Amino acid sequence: MQDDGAVDVPYRVLHAIVGHQFPVYFINAVKSVLLMTGNDDIIVVDNASNLPRLTLELQSIADKELRVHLLLRETNDISRNSKVGGLYDAYNEVVSYALRQGYDYLHIMQNDMQMLWWDESVMRRAREIYAEYPQCVNISMLVLPFYTLTLDDNLEYIKPKLAFLRDYGLTDTGLYDLERWRRLDMRFLDSETAHAKKYFSQGLRVFCHPLPTVGFIPWPAVVRGGRVKGREIQFLQRFLLRPLTPSEISHVKEAIELPCLESLGIPWGWTCLMPYWGTDLRKIDYWVYLYRDIRRRGLRAAWPRWERRGLATGTSLRRVQRRPRFWLLPIVFQPIWYSARRALMSRFAAR
Repeated sequence: MQDDGAVDVPYRVLHAIVGHQFPVYFINAVKSVLLMTGNDDIIVVDNASNLPRLTLELQSIADKELRVHLLLRETNDISRNSKVGGLYDAYNEVVSYALRQGYDYLHIMQNDMQMLWWDESVMRRAREIYAEYPQCVNISMLVLPFYTLTLDDNLEYIKPKLAFLRDYGLTDTGLYDLERWRRLDMRFLDSETAHAKKYFSQGLRVFCHPLPTVGFIPWPAVVRGGRVKGREIQFLQRFLLRPLTPSEISHVKEAIELPCLESLGIPWGWTCLMPYWGTDLRKIDYWVYLYRDIRRRGLRAAWPRWERRGLATGTSLRRVQRRPRFWLLPIVFQPIWYSARRALMSRFAAR
């Protein structure tokens, strides 16, 4: 493995795609990493999806691509975390594999994400950050959505275009320095909150890469409590999000501010509401952000609108896949239904 803090010595990076269910998302994520990363090795971890067609497709990719290693897990324990199940057990297996194989860096994506671009400048800048900030083990590679960049108080800037996440010592995606990980005897715990707080209290900080490369699929289907909520978008183009063009990559490198996902992650052949949302709608969080945005920019500027840049000119919205499928109706009714259901269940449990 590399010497800690050395920028110019050779290194090895392993990309990991970890997920459960959602074949379209999964294949989209794997193929995006294959396209963008050139010669880097890849490990694909199916966290007990138990979907024969997905298994066959992932196995076919691994058989054709010598740099792809496939790990099929047989269990996904949701007893400790009903939101993500045994995701962090899978993560710890990936880290152990990467350490045994002698990789210097591990880059983890989840299967509802897509790599939008990647070149040598990404790792060069990451290694500069690691060399300058010894308290950093994890660099977030996500292109953050508009709401996070503008309405959250989660980012603290050290210098222009370089920030770290407040209250996070470790997140569950991004790039990890494995030498520091080994030295600190780190591991993922049962929830992101748990390991974020533990390692933050130990003085670690998660930096946001100034040249982010990975976007989540907006308005995704999710798994909660072992059950699928929502529907996947189906392929109409090569990828679900349009990969960046060379001119767009140049713009990301030359920009003086962090880009937002809405500017880079363009749905390709389908549409969704902007600003983007990256999780389920069971709580009122979306409405909280929308309300803040309206107060900040005004109703007209903040009101959700359909993203059309990835559609052919003149395409009718009635003829394309949309997320949410029924405009704001799911955003209105899902939190109400979820809250009412929880109240009823609590009532019956108390009897």
